Amino acid sequence: MSSSPLGSRGNMDILEELQLIAAQNLERLEVNKYYEVIRELGKGTYGKVDLVIHKIRGTKMALKFLRKKTTKLKSFLREYSISLYLSPCPFIINMFGIAFETDDYYVFAQEYALSGDLFDIIPPQVGLPETVAKRCVHQVAIALDYLHCKKLVHRDVKPENILIFDRECRKVKLSDFGMTRRAGSPVKRVSGTIPYTAPELCDTSRHEGFCVDYSTDVWAFGVLLFCMLTGNFPWEKALPTDSFYQEFTRWQRRRTGTVPSQWRRFTEQALRMFRRLLSVEQDRRCSVKEVFGYFSHSWMLDGDSNGNGGGGGERERERGGGGVRVEGDGSSTSSSSGEEDEEMLVERMKQQTLSPLSPPVSVERGTGGTKVGMTESGGGHHFVSVSTTSSVPSTNSYDRMPRDSNSNQPPGRILVATPIEICV
Repeated sequence: MSSSPLGSRGNMDILEELQLIAAQNLERLEVNKYYEVIRELGKGTYGKVDLVIHKIRGTKMALKFLRKKTTKLKSFLREYSISLYLSPCPFIINMFGIAFETDDYYVFAQEYALSGDLFDIIPPQVGLPETVAKRCVHQVAIALDYLHCKKLVHRDVKPENILIFDRECRKVKLSDFGMTRRAGSPVKRVSGTIPYTAPELCDTSRHEGFCVDYSTDVWAFGVLLFCMLTGNFPWEKALPTDSFYQEFTRWQRRRTGTVPSQWRRFTEQALRMFRRLLSVEQDRRCSVKEVFGYFSHSWMLDGDSNGNGGGGGERERERGGGGVRVEGDGSSTSSSSGEEDEEMLVERMKQQTLSPLSPPVSVERGTGGTKVGMTESGGGHHFVSVSTTSSVPSTNSYDRMPRDSNSNQPPGRILVATPIEICV
């Protein structure tokens, strides 16, 4: 991330300043004094997420509680400040400018998503209709490109962290920035993998750390596309010991002209897109925004498109300024956030206390709400997981709480129960 343009602040950049302001204004509060707790949305090693109603505002919110025993104050301030900094993007979770602490937890408030997360709506073994998948892909790509323009890497791109406003994904938002770091930052390596883990991070024989890179988000984004379109993971782990991955790499490196078995449902244009996103050599992967060039083509062959082939009428994407502007599906937005926006954000934070009584800091973006997607298992299944805010791995599972009785959840889930790779 480049240093702040505000000369009087020296070398302190915008994120460091936001963290400092948040630390100075962090109050110790009683949750029940300001919030009515409706129910628990999820819990895990890191803490929990509760659906609440603000007693003064009357607003539904998702409070994320990070346990002090496993979360450093610095980690909490970083996640909160990054989330706040990125929230002007319409496809990134909105913040309420609320952060405080209790005796046992650090807490901040985010939008609540009534429709849950993307993992809830992907039909196992089937996938989403192509037009629905494209809508979701389009918005996630904007969010990731916005984040990359800010020189940040998400490092945890997966369906559980993509929150939805409706079942057709007409509005989705990227969430959970606990693992987000500046591009180029050195991080430690922790053993274990998930299907989204890039191959350069899967080799357990490499114990040294590595530098955070945009290409890891691009790889996870490519795997996410496959999951949305098929309802399956393409492999369990990106290692030669996985037969599905080995078959893919032989084709990817053009050692065979035979398309891998799991990839034969895609059109030539879609396969070309996947080759770019899922290049085994990380320096050859494209940027996420290159996916926009493939929206005018069909991605699924006739028998696998769920009756929804074709480009779905997405409009032309325009690139300019500090981010991406998109007009499509009745949504016209701007994701640019220049120096004036950053200075205004700092000044507004200085003028308020980050407590439940303070007004929202982030840009208002219409109606609706999203929930925090911090849970990682459901339907009686469990992923092995680790804390995203602690350097100590954990084998505890994230437990997803049942949703509203009228939510009509699908009976099955796509699942690969392998350890999650997290680097801190």
